Amino acid sequence: MVTNLMTQRWALLTFILRSSLFFPFFSSSTEPAILNSTVVLLFTMTITLLQLVILLVCVTWSSTATKLFIGANWKCSIESVEDVDRQVEGLNEMWSSLDQAEKDAIELCINPPFVYLDRVRAKLHKEISVGSQNALDARGHSPDRRNTGATTMAMIRSVGSEWVLLGHSDRRNNLGEKDKLIATKVRAALDEGLGVTLTIGELKWQRNMGLALRTLRKQLGVAAAAVPEGKWESVVVAYEPVWAVGEGATPCSPEEAQRVNAALRKFIHDKVGPEAAKACRFTYTGSVNEINAAAYAALADVDGFVVGRAGLDPVKLKSIIQTLASS
Repeated sequence: MVTNLMTQRWALLTFILRSSLFFPFFSSSTEPAILNSTVVLLFTMTITLLQLVILLVCVTWSSTATKLFIGANWKCSIESVEDVDRQVEGLNEMWSSLDQAEKDAIELCINPPFVYLDRVRAKLHKEISVGSQNALDARGHSPDRRNTGATTMAMIRSVGSEWVLLGHSDRRNNLGEKDKLIATKVRAALDEGLGVTLTIGELKWQRNMGLALRTLRKQLGVAAAAVPEGKWESVVVAYEPVWAVGEGATPCSPEEAQRVNAALRKFIHDKVGPEAAKACRFTYTGSVNEINAAAYAALADVDGFVVGRAGLDPVKLKSIIQTLASS
């Protein structure tokens, strides 16, 4: 699991600074009175300077470290600009209330409908990312950007969106999007500089027939072939057991979620390479909420969540963020 390393590194470097390897005379029990004023001043300045250097190093490490990922997919749940503005206001208040360590640990991405992308990006806290719920057409192998009603990756990027959600079960199973079409979209998004949240998942009949991993590897494999070398840090794979989604469905157990995500990471390791498997974040999306988030956040191969209903409630979303950040 991706972890927040800033706090750990600060503690380690401060320990080294305080250790006898560097300053045998530096400890909480040292009495400044035993030193003359010049030595005390130089000593204090040296310690302050070194601590500032350590802080800068930690901030640099933190900014380059891969963060845990949470995507909040609004679907079509919000249908007016007034409700959008209220939702964004609640998200901004929620984000501002988090501790800095919690913010540093999480990359939060909000996925509103197309028509609200520009409005959400303009009003949402700049530390929160915005992503589209889809792009281009729903059918065919080579989406035609000239089709009436098509939304291109360049359009999405031009309004400030950083991510695009592709392969969601709604689009695979209700609208008939095929693996090759989704892979084409993945490549187009990455070429445009967007990050991709790639959703994959098996239906109940596929699981019952023992075809779960076979189905998932096929979906992931076709998309993986479209990812250019060195772009895997811009890819988030979201495992969505379709049979476990929705009210009344049987939840996917944390043990099963771990087994599947570990198998998916190994698949990328074997088919693409160890660096890709390390750079790519593997998340879970299957009716995650503030109550069950802890069980999934503790899993070794779960690097975050993509949430639906829980992402519409800033209080619940905050709880999920804090749970994941502390895992």
